[in-house]
Amino acid sequence: MIFRIRRQAYHFVFVLGLCTNWILAATIEASDPKLVEGAKKEGVEIEAYITLRTDTARRVWDLFEAKYPFLRVKQYKADSDKMLQRLVTEYRAKKYLVDVLNFGGGFQTQVLIEQGIAGQYVSPETQYFAPAFKEKNGLWTTLYYNPMTIVYNTKALPANERPKDWPDLLNPRLKGKMAIEQEQVTWYAGIMKRFGPEKGRQYLQALSKQEFRIEASGRGNALLAAGEFAVYIGRGHVAEMFKKKGAPVEWIKNPDPLVVQPATVQIAKYAPHPNSAKLLIDFLLSDQVAEVLAKENRLPGRSNASGLDPVFKEINADKIFPLSMDEVQTNYRKYLDEFRNYFGK
Repeated sequence: MIFRIRRQAYHFVFVLGLCTNWILAATIEASDPKLVEGAKKEGVEIEAYITLRTDTARRVWDLFEAKYPFLRVKQYKADSDKMLQRLVTEYRAKKYLVDVLNFGGGFQTQVLIEQGIAGQYVSPETQYFAPAFKEKNGLWTTLYYNPMTIVYNTKALPANERPKDWPDLLNPRLKGKMAIEQEQVTWYAGIMKRFGPEKGRQYLQALSKQEFRIEASGRGNALLAAGEFAVYIGRGHVAEMFKKKGAPVEWIKNPDPLVVQPATVQIAKYAPHPNSAKLLIDFLLSDQVAEVLAKENRLPGRSNASGLDPVFKEINADKIFPLSMDEVQTNYRKYLDEFRNYFGK
């Protein structure tokens, strides 16, 4: 009797093991078979330079490595400027160490292209991304984005004084009661392009007379929530995090224009493990990763991502103001100087 039970238990474990292997094999086969076979020949480790939060990245790598158990992701994380400097130095020395690039600002993304560090790869996953979130030749795709918008404290402003769009910030009653995220070149470029050179400068000159405070990103939202000022030009998704914790804040979902800061994914031009790099990029752009990002109040570039908070679905991706990265790069120093002239450092 005992022997029979043990034999049945062994049979169950054996069948369970076969099912697990079949599921794993089926999952891998869903990817491009040529990429999978090529990746198996390239070695175990993929080098990724990332700006993703460390805990988020670890969750993503665990999921990726469960799908491709023959691969491991080695990450280097730092702020975008530091990573950019390191990459430029490596490529000038013809040290091609990195496979996948993830940067948190359009400026760095464009520099990587111009410096010949970023390569081209059109992932099949990009079909699920709106045109504003991808480069047609595969030079970059937006993993997630930060909406630069109007945030306000609901206790500090009565309903009839709450701003709905950019011109509302010129209300004299708001003078001395607002702050702006420091050195927001992307936002500045978007305002100038949407309004045009003449009207853009007129608007920004008038806005600068409203006596803005300059604040760092997260600190600005925290001070707004605490009532230090009434309005903040900053990141909407961060404001939503404060709101969910009970802070008296609200933000505009679709101002005109809605300018966004993209966090992009690119393949390195001379990736030492190109097949593995492409598998990782496909995975980063998948719905599975978009769901991970959405649960952490990030806004995935992928359309209709699973698990996305209904609040973020109010953002109309098709109406996000398309801002050319090379345009920002070409005029970066000029825009930065002008921003500082208007709002200070």
